Formats: sequence, C-alpha cells, structure tokens
Amino acid sequence: LPIAILVIYSFNDSRSVAVWGGWSLRWYRELLNDGAMMEAVWTSLRIALVSASAATLLGTLAALALTRIGRFRGRFVFSAMMYAPLVLPEVIIGLALLLLFVAVDFDRGFWATALAHTTLTMCFVAAILQARLIDFDRSLEEAAMDLGCSPLRTFLTVTLPLIVPAIVSGFLLAFTFSFEDFIIAF
Repeated sequence: LPIAILVIYSFNDSRSVAVWGGWSLRWYRELLNDGAMMEAVWTSLRIALVSASAATLLGTLAALALTRIGRFRGRFVFSAMMYAPLVLPEVIIGLALLLLFVAVDFDRGFWATALAHTTLTMCFVAAILQARLIDFDRSLEEAAMDLGCSPLRTFLTVTLPLIVPAIVSGFLLAFTFSFEDFIIAF
C-alpha cells in the first residue's frame, strides 16, 4: 500500500505532498529535463550493468567450485569470504573497500564503484546458483558423457541450459542491488 500511494503521488501536480493538485506528468518532465539527474541515472545504470555482469560470471564460477569440486584446500576460507557480504553491514564493506582503494592508490571513480558493487552482489548470485546446483540431477551429465560428449560440451549443452534461469535470476538480483545501492557508492 505505501508503494502504491507513492506511485500515485508521483503524478501529483502540486508541489506539496499533503495537497492533491490533480493528475500530471509535470515532475516526470522535470526529471527528464534535469541534466545532472539524468547523468546520475545513466551512470547508475552503467555501473549496475557492469557489476551485475561481473558478479554473475564470478558468482557462477564460485557456485560451480563450491558444488562440483567437493573438498579442496581453503574451501572454508573461500566460502566464508564468498558469503561475508551477506552478513556484514554495507557501511563496513564500503569502509573496508575505501581503505583498500586508498592503500593501493586505486582511482575512486566508475571502476572502483563497479568493483565494490561486484564484491557486494557476487554472493547473491553464488547463493542462488549454489541452491540450483545442489539439487541438479547429475545423471543427465553422466548420460551425455556416456554418449561421447566432452566435459565442456556436456556443460554447454546440458548443464548450462538447465541453470540459465538461476543465472538470469542472479543477474537481475545483482543488477537491482547494484542500481539501488548508495552506501557502497558513497
């Protein structure tokens, strides 16, 4: 209900939220004519697209490593670092990344923000894909390899099509988190 009211009042012609001035697209026109605001939206979209793409690739690889490789040296540390952004406050992550970027003298602009958002959102992609891969029917892959497929071809023709919905879900979640995140960017 609060979101519906917010959407309705976005079409209010009045300057005051307390007074209904009739239906209007006035504030949307104001937004589209504000160059600084549109530049900010464009920058946010670019950062979200870059970071969601990188987070999807890295999160998919992490989920595959955690579900397919089994026990490996450093698995606990890798898993803990992978899922740390889920439990740590964003302010702490943002401050830690800022200190890292300052220490290594990394320019704090577009790429630093995209890298920070990738770090933050990669765990969500990995969690979604890991959930999908845990209950994945491995006999489908075994059947493809019994019929002569190489491991790469098996992955591309059997596994990947079956996990694409989870990959798309992870990408959309990473894009949304990155697009709306202000704390890390700040």
